[in-house]
Amino acid sequence: MLVCRYSDGGRRGYGRVDDDHVVPADYDRDTRRWVRRSGPARPISEVTVLAPAEPTKVVCIALNHGTGRPADPASTAVVLKPPSSLTGPWTSIGHPGRPWLLKHEAELAIVIGTRCKKVLPAHAEEVVAGYTCANDITAYAHPQDGGAPAGDLVWAKHFDGCTPLGPWLATDLDVADAEITCSVDGAIRQRGSTRELRTPVHDVIALVSEHMTLLPGDVILTGTPAGSGPLPPGSRVEVAIEGIGALCNTIDEPSGAAREPDAAGSERERSFTP
Repeated sequence: MLVCRYSDGGRRGYGRVDDDHVVPADYDRDTRRWVRRSGPARPISEVTVLAPAEPTKVVCIALNHGTGRPADPASTAVVLKPPSSLTGPWTSIGHPGRPWLLKHEAELAIVIGTRCKKVLPAHAEEVVAGYTCANDITAYAHPQDGGAPAGDLVWAKHFDGCTPLGPWLATDLDVADAEITCSVDGAIRQRGSTRELRTPVHDVIALVSEHMTLLPGDVILTGTPAGSGPLPPGSRVEVAIEGIGALCNTIDEPSGAAREPDAAGSERERSFTP
């Protein structure tokens, strides 16, 4: 099943994607299933599709793709991103301007459905609300321009709109072998599969939950394949994952940050409540 988060006339919620319509739904934390709720189905073309999560934190697992070396959980590099870094599908992302360059990083994102701590890999799927596409856009500075060093991840991965998610949550994804691609202006830049993860998806959930409590709506990014490359202003970037769909965004000229298209003045609804 595919689920989306959407805005309809100022109201926000989740819904099941049924062909070209969205049917209202909520995540039942007791049964750990998406269930139908009251309200009419709406054509997707008449609603605004938003990022399919409202996290308290975004946890990024670094250097987790490739078959060249075995996983070493003790030395796994982790980066935290703020909720303000999120944006949805089909939004424009404001380029931060000089001295920064942007790079794309296509990733599978895990969206947590229930509060959890110290989850065993065998039970990890039980705490997942769904999986979605992510682009962990990263800024790199030109040292000659006096910018922050490229290794300063506080600046590199925290600017507004640098974490597009979407368009849908897949609730029944085969995370053992799902193809991941990224294209820029139609040219394939990255191609990989979840089978290449050094720490597999369920082990990633176990690893992160060993160190911190995960709350409903929290997001874990599982790592990017080789091929990350530049995103100049004016480019169109697409992250596609088999079984989910394609996340499309454009990079604006340096004149402001991304935001959800109808975010101004609308009240946030939370279906995922800790």
